Amino acid sequence: MWVGPAPMVPYRSNMLPSIWRWWYDFGTGDIGNDGVHDIDVACWGLGVDRHPNRLTCLGGKHFFDDDQQFPDTQYAVAEYDADGQPTKQLIFEQRIWSPYTQEGYENGAAFYGTNGMLLLGHTTGWRLYGPRNKLIEEQQGNIDLVGHHTNFFDCVRGRQSKLNADVNAGILSAGIVHLANIAARMNRVLEFDPEDEQIRNDPEANALVTRAYRSNHWATPK
Repeated sequence: MWVGPAPMVPYRSNMLPSIWRWWYDFGTGDIGNDGVHDIDVACWGLGVDRHPNRLTCLGGKHFFDDDQQFPDTQYAVAEYDADGQPTKQLIFEQRIWSPYTQEGYENGAAFYGTNGMLLLGHTTGWRLYGPRNKLIEEQQGNIDLVGHHTNFFDCVRGRQSKLNADVNAGILSAGIVHLANIAARMNRVLEFDPEDEQIRNDPEANALVTRAYRSNHWATPK
């Protein structure tokens, strides 16, 4: 029952209860476990409404000596082409073994501009800087999860019509997660068609756009 429609494997104690995230057949590594939330904020800040045109990722098992499959160290770059506008670039990096913070936060998102910089902690606040690193404004505190939950239930009940984060936000951030993991496994740049959601001119990489399923399980997609 636990395996579901994924390829059948024997029981292993080092896959449960929550470390299934680090095997190809069941999870997406730390970029999909924790990083996807920060990628969501990055996509929101960049103002993108579709998947990237190209993406590459370097990553591997550079620290932990175990049998987990996804990288413990990972660096991904996604680019979005825009007609007549500068290309937008999103960079994600993770080192799940490191005890140090970067830009003052354990994890989060950072926006670098020509006249300022905005740093957002994952759940702890944000800081806005102007030219020459002058602190303009900051705020500390936890995110308002109750507000998000209330917004969701209000939309279900018809009291509101607009979600704070609709399903498309999850699709865009999860898409970067999957493409980054594919690029890390293939060790190359992926050219992606945001409309068809296919990797161009690379059948080997494109085969990983869809996961492996058991053909005789009732939950296997048709």
